Amino acid sequence: MMTNLYLQPTTLEKIAREILTQYDPDFFESEPQAIPIEHIIENVCDLSIDYMRLTESGDELGRMIYDDGYTTRYSPEKDDYELVWISEGTMLIESLLVNDSFQYGRFRFTLGHELGHWVLHKPLYKGTGSAAATYKTDYIYKNTIEWQANYIAKAILMPTVQIKRVCHELRGATAEEKIYILSDVFEVSRQAMEIRLTELDLI
Repeated sequence: MMTNLYLQPTTLEKIAREILTQYDPDFFESEPQAIPIEHIIENVCDLSIDYMRLTESGDELGRMIYDDGYTTRYSPEKDDYELVWISEGTMLIESLLVNDSFQYGRFRFTLGHELGHWVLHKPLYKGTGSAAATYKTDYIYKNTIEWQANYIAKAILMPTVQIKRVCHELRGATAEEKIYILSDVFEVSRQAMEIRLTELDLI
């Protein structure tokens, strides 16, 4: 798939549906539930997930590796950065995020975001020796690919068909009630669910 600045939401929704259908051909007929994002990453997309301290500050939540080679990580024991060898197709996730139960929704969204980078942007980064989070590109291009990865994460973790199905069952509920209930069902943050429901015109 070629990297495209002009992928529309409908195209990104279709890509997300294809991934979910690969996971389970009957997925969209099943009961709405939290998407097993780690299983999809490892068993459907054949990627690896590794959890480590990426930076001292913890502000880089994920990093997708497109080529075999060295990348940096922060070592609390050494209080310094070090190089580690990582294989192509490895998704690195900040371990501080994993260990914080209050950020579980953000953790799941980060997994979906990095999967989005792999699915959409592998042609852009493959062969550069750089991860999406660190590769230097034009500002507008960078913002666009981050938006695309975010959209894929939303479309996978909060599938339109199943979101609408739950909302139909909750007809008459307030916007706040919908956000609260659906964020629990799909195991995402309240903020992510509010954004998703707003863009789908459901609140």
